[in-house]
Amino acid sequence: MAFFFLLRVGEYTPSPDSRQTIPLRKKDIRMWRGNTVLDNDSDLMTLLTADAVTICLENQKNGDRMSTVHHETSGDATLDPVRSVAHLLFATRGMPDTTALGTYKTSNGRVCQVRATAILAMVRLAANQCGLAARGYDLTRIGTHSLRSGGAMALKLAGYDHDMIRKLGRWNSDTYLHYIQSQIGELTAGVSRSMARLTWFRNVG
Repeated sequence: MAFFFLLRVGEYTPSPDSRQTIPLRKKDIRMWRGNTVLDNDSDLMTLLTADAVTICLENQKNGDRMSTVHHETSGDATLDPVRSVAHLLFATRGMPDTTALGTYKTSNGRVCQVRATAILAMVRLAANQCGLAARGYDLTRIGTHSLRSGGAMALKLAGYDHDMIRKLGRWNSDTYLHYIQSQIGELTAGVSRSMARLTWFRNVG
């Protein structure tokens, strides 16, 4: 979910500090099947029939209020924003609408919430299992923000323009350009050949 919606970690996990960001809650989610909004307390099989999801961030780090982002299903069984949110919602079934997304019950009935430290551990574990460490990546440089920056980079490589990336990431300025990594080979493929091509021009100054 954080990858597709380009979320800051404080937007889906609790923070020990007092911040203006309000993490996503159950009531901030809308699951869609066609033009019908599904009940967030539906059983998992019903939630998994959704073909789109909308999130609404009541307040953010940048002060923007009620920012809404919508995604359709990716159609991928393992990497899909709709399926991800469906599982998160199902974990809160029967809990109040103000329950934070990422809340779950343990086997002994204790109510817990996913923390930023757990997200960090899982992101680094996934990076290691993908073989990134063996290919020279420093896993200590991978953090929770890698999901947000990775989402921005995925949009760029998929050919989406700056306005779309800024809109989906809810950036008010061009600071998002820090996330567009220049060391990605696919981003600069063919650039040197274009630069080396002889170009004739007329000086009118």
